[in-house]
Amino acid sequence: MKYVLTRHAFAYLLSHGVPAMIGFLGIAVYSRLLSPEEYGRYALVFAVAAMVNAVLFEWLKVSVLRLNKNDVQKDVFYMTVKASFVGLMSVSLALATVFFLVSNWLPWPLLVLTLFLTWGQSWYQLNLSLLRAELNPLRYGRVAFARAVLGLVLAVSFIAAGFAEIGLLVGLILGLAFSVAPLFVKRWGFKLNRSKISKPLLKQFASYGLPLTITMLLGMIIHQSDRIIISSMLGVESTGMYAITYDLTEQSIFTLMLIVNLAAFPLAVKALEEHGEIAAHKQVKANTGMLLAIGMPMLVGLILTRESVAYLFLGEPFRDTAVTLIPYIAVGALLKGFKLYGIDILFHLTKQTKLQIVPVVVAAVANVVLTIVLIPVYGLEGAALATVVAYALSIALSWFIVHKQMTRLPFPFKEFVKILCATAVMATTIWPFLGGEGLSSFLIQVLVGISSYGFVYGLFHYEQLLMLLKRSGNKEKCK
Repeated sequence: MKYVLTRHAFAYLLSHGVPAMIGFLGIAVYSRLLSPEEYGRYALVFAVAAMVNAVLFEWLKVSVLRLNKNDVQKDVFYMTVKASFVGLMSVSLALATVFFLVSNWLPWPLLVLTLFLTWGQSWYQLNLSLLRAELNPLRYGRVAFARAVLGLVLAVSFIAAGFAEIGLLVGLILGLAFSVAPLFVKRWGFKLNRSKISKPLLKQFASYGLPLTITMLLGMIIHQSDRIIISSMLGVESTGMYAITYDLTEQSIFTLMLIVNLAAFPLAVKALEEHGEIAAHKQVKANTGMLLAIGMPMLVGLILTRESVAYLFLGEPFRDTAVTLIPYIAVGALLKGFKLYGIDILFHLTKQTKLQIVPVVVAAVANVVLTIVLIPVYGLEGAALATVVAYALSIALSWFIVHKQMTRLPFPFKEFVKILCATAVMATTIWPFLGGEGLSSFLIQVLVGISSYGFVYGLFHYEQLLMLLKRSGNKEKCK
């Protein structure tokens, strides 16, 4: 199973990593075309859309991923999912109307764009979840690549035309819509056939996914509430400087951990269903090892090279703030990825998602309180530190609950020690090359880091690499 995980992870690296690189390019461009205040308004819209998505739509996405069974007729399955989504769209439209009538916190153009961004993100992610469940990384990659390219090109075009953050939002929304348009025509269609809507399947979706709503909302509060609080306490300009640093840093670490999980979670589900709990735990342990093997060197490397990263990827108004905040946000991104894909996966596999609620409640409350308390003292650093503490609390409580209520957490301790050693060697070799500016200096730091880490990590897994090479050679001979 470890070889399958490696192969699938590499496929998702290509299919998700390339769009992520386009996302980095987008951040570099947006930070040079938009002011901190303009990016701050975009970040607020994005934060609200993410929270609405977490409350109303995310449960359907995870239910589709977990409950996509071969024994359900495809037309019934798709019609039931489509009916659920249309119903949730209606609910979100009603909520947006009420919000417009009772509050002027968001101007109506931004409120409308928030609604469309919520729908676009939710529909796009739902389709990607289906492709994941089908173990189809290549199709997944084509859709993700189309979304990234179309979003970037359209957003930059609208910004250049003078529409600022409005242009950025419209471009991203259109990119989401166009990228999944072929899937809509092929799988979904415009008609809603009530006779093919399965009530038992709806009940399965609800029983599995709805308990996750609270968990996902609270998780989103940890991730996004700081932007709203910063806007209220320090202003929209500070929100922009904080948000763009967060976007850049988290994409660097969390995206790679997400890629591993895209390949790993379906394999864990398959191991559980075909071979039982012991096999599933073995797969989860392998998954966690790969998560840490990717996340730890990225964390240390990003912290060490943060000045070069800020200089290359961000515009002048954002750089000083980024250099200060990157270490905090990088640690938070690693903790977030480990919690979601190293611990919470056990709740999903056993369908005991209710057990997730308590750790996330405590962490969300701690994050909001600490953000409000620390910002007056430490400014934006206080907000970033609050998020780190919140994720650490959530991990500790989740680990405790898994140990007490379910099973011993399958954590790869020996593998983790090997990863720490390889990361330490990487940091030592990078150190002499720090301090330079420009693309050439940054590329040297990256190449030295990858080479040193890869060499030491390879030595620790020498026998596994030989076995993998032998298997590849045998396959070539069979051909």
